[in-house]
Amino acid sequence: MTAKELKLDYFKFYDVENLVAEAALLLRGQFDRRPQEMKLRLLDFFGNPVSKNGEPLYDKQAHLAWYRGVQPSEPIRRAVLENQFGKFDIRTGTGYGLLVPTQKIERGSAFPEQLDHYKVYRLVDVEQIPTKTLKLRDQFGSDEVRLRLPLYFAVPVMKRYAGKTYPIHNDRAHLLIFSITTRDLRKSVKLRNQFSNGMGVRVVRSLMLAAPSLKRTWKQV
Repeated sequence: MTAKELKLDYFKFYDVENLVAEAALLLRGQFDRRPQEMKLRLLDFFGNPVSKNGEPLYDKQAHLAWYRGVQPSEPIRRAVLENQFGKFDIRTGTGYGLLVPTQKIERGSAFPEQLDHYKVYRLVDVEQIPTKTLKLRDQFGSDEVRLRLPLYFAVPVMKRYAGKTYPIHNDRAHLLIFSITTRDLRKSVKLRNQFSNGMGVRVVRSLMLAAPSLKRTWKQV
């Protein structure tokens, strides 16, 4: 289940100097019977597509801006996932935020038109995994990291905002997001998405790795 096979990249997420964001939107994914409201509050993290252990990228233009959001409480769901690191039996809490397709503005870049929005759920029952060492390479450089605990699960969602609906393009691939050993970084980037047009962002450290994953089964607990 490589990035090419699932048509979704691995993403290395970086902490950024937080910026206020204000938007109210409706989201609907495979957990939802009807659209759910979420209010975005701030830009929390930024994700680059990343090559893991020399595997090719699926889309080098694909980037994700992670916005923290607030919304009504949700029931716990249990899901069984599978990815290159194994099988995972997880339980999700209330929605925590939204991953938004984003262009990193630089020469030769383009907006990732086929990249989905992903609703992020914090995991309420964290599963320990054997320590794995990975070689990661993205547009900020190369490093070797240790994979740690899974912290979040991200589900592709339909988004309705400002009178427009953004459909799901790839309902098969999800993202299981792990903590990794951190590395300090000082980079300034400019981002463009539906909530920002050329916003300058200061990247400060690497924190997490999102792995494309299949959701085999799920149920409400």
